Amino acid sequence: MQDIYKKLKEFGKVKTKVIMAKHTTFKIGGSADFFVIVDKTEKLTELLKYLNQDDVDYFILGGGSNMLVRDEGFRGVVIKIEDKNCKINNEVLEVSAGHSTVDAAQKSVQEGLVGFEWGVGVPGTIGGAIRGNAGAMGREMKDVIEEVDVYRDGEILTLKNIQINFGYRDSIFKHNTDIIIQAKLKLKYGEKKLAMAKMMEAIKYRNTTQPKGYASTGCIFKNFKITKEFQALDSKFTIPQQFLDNQTIPAGWLVEQIGMKGHQIGRAQVSDRHGNFIVNLGDASASDVLQLIEKIKEKVYNKYKIELEEEIKII
Repeated sequence: MQDIYKKLKEFGKVKTKVIMAKHTTFKIGGSADFFVIVDKTEKLTELLKYLNQDDVDYFILGGGSNMLVRDEGFRGVVIKIEDKNCKINNEVLEVSAGHSTVDAAQKSVQEGLVGFEWGVGVPGTIGGAIRGNAGAMGREMKDVIEEVDVYRDGEILTLKNIQINFGYRDSIFKHNTDIIIQAKLKLKYGEKKLAMAKMMEAIKYRNTTQPKGYASTGCIFKNFKITKEFQALDSKFTIPQQFLDNQTIPAGWLVEQIGMKGHQIGRAQVSDRHGNFIVNLGDASASDVLQLIEKIKEKVYNKYKIELEEEIKII
């Protein structure tokens, strides 16, 4: 332990036995063995080489949203990237993975760029948003990403949009060990007043549809994309036509149909405002949340034969 601590100090600021509840929007999670804050890309790549060579478990912490850390914590190294470069080059927004998605969206609008106004509705960091192909107001990261620089096997590589295999709340980064370093977002100059109006609309939509007052981590489940197999069963269920037309059933609607809104286990509760949110009423445990997740998945499957998939990352 002491040897690892000394080595980690070569790459950034190091803390031990850090309670992860203090670093996640859910305010839940046990301690991590090591917590390293890295503020330069060069140091990050050196750190990753060391961890990979010595087979040390690690994960990259973004804004702490869209994740649940277990009560047992994490036996390894948590890396917090604080290289927050964000600049505009012609119509391209160049932004580090650790930069706030909300702040990047606001900067783009302030500089007269349009196309990323909806980003103010996405919590967390750019890196996390790319990894999960986050979206809001009908747009997703795949719509604006031009290219992404990643760390892979000791090298920095540049991947074009088409190479990232974006899908619904999915990307290549959920299926490999690449670490996102920075990204280029292709936008365009437009009418600033209109962009500001769209940005305010996104903020208003978020504020009126998502729960307030308690810690949460964003949507728990992915919305269900209607499959051919489900269509064959559809006559047995009453599904709103608009969902059938869009080929997507919102997870929040499914939770509401099974009567789980407001349901509570321990100090974790399914929001009575939005069925796809679980809120921490105070001192909730990860176990409380996981039990709610399993109960929801079981009841949805029993009623609709739909297997809900978590959108959040469980550490």
